[in-house]
Amino acid sequence: MTVFSPDTREIFNPSFLGQDPSRNNPRSPVCDSSRSRRSFSASCDGTATRESTAAAHVLIFPVLEVPPPSHFSPRLPRFPFDPFTHSMGGLRVGFVGAGMMAEAIAGGLDAAGVAKFADMSASNRTQPRLDVFASWGVTPRASNSEVAQNCDVIFISVKPYTVAQVLEEMRPVLSKDTLVVSVAAGVTIATMEAAAGPGVPVVRVMPNTPCLVGCVAAGMAAGTHCEPSHTETVSKLFNAIGKIHEVKESLLNAVTGVSGSGPAYIFQVIEAMSDGGVLAGLPRNIATDLAAQTVMGAAKMVLETGKHPGVLKDGVTSPGGTTIAAVRVLEENGVRAAFISAVKAAADRGEELSRQ
Repeated sequence: MTVFSPDTREIFNPSFLGQDPSRNNPRSPVCDSSRSRRSFSASCDGTATRESTAAAHVLIFPVLEVPPPSHFSPRLPRFPFDPFTHSMGGLRVGFVGAGMMAEAIAGGLDAAGVAKFADMSASNRTQPRLDVFASWGVTPRASNSEVAQNCDVIFISVKPYTVAQVLEEMRPVLSKDTLVVSVAAGVTIATMEAAAGPGVPVVRVMPNTPCLVGCVAAGMAAGTHCEPSHTETVSKLFNAIGKIHEVKESLLNAVTGVSGSGPAYIFQVIEAMSDGGVLAGLPRNIATDLAAQTVMGAAKMVLETGKHPGVLKDGVTSPGGTTIAAVRVLEENGVRAAFISAVKAAADRGEELSRQ
């Protein structure tokens, strides 16, 4: 991904970080335009292009010419990925619900080049979020049914308790040629298939927000009406922005616990390591950068060497050294047990949501 070329624009909304850019919050990376901002692009291979410019982490995506509505003429669904062009051949992708997860998926797919903003549609119950999507070249639709009528793949990214209602609303225009991909936590395939109608292919996916930087970790389970081409299409979409594993539906709550909720755990780890660095005398910006880079580097070592994390840990802990002294403190404070319990708590909550 190219950063700061003449034909690019910033599309990363500070709201993704849960921050109000109008507030001068000293903890916020977007609070003060006089502070240094780091703009970057990153991918799952760990490479990153960085340049200091303003206050928030922003992503730069290509500026696209927005075609007129007539561009979205009916055509056969494009399943699956075209291996010769490394694109989905003009696959029309829709988002019912234009929240932060939809933003992350849409931005990641466009940046990866497998689905362009110009071929996307979105609906949302509030106009401001639609305006954000429209500013990138995504076509805003007046209703959820309009999204279904103009798209081959539809991402359902609404609150879990509204998923069945939304699918029932779209039911008259859904068919076997429309692939429904739900990213709503806890909503079962059976519930969605009953709401969508007979023969509609449904895939349930548990992604995470790092798809915004091309590094998603996701799990998926296919419904009873899915053909191999449907799961291949979903795999190609998500593997273009990270990794996705197909699992039994009964294991998706465990996926939620590990990777769906996982970024929040790691953000806390980075923040805590940064705090420790500040306590030891480092400037905040250097401490945070070192902590984040360390997490990324450690993850790459696990993925690229294939070694057990414990073996890699032993390679750092020399006898009587600084690292083993730190590891002892982590063990004494129950850090390992806390992470295990956190993953299980998130998985259990996912199970509770699926029964509601």
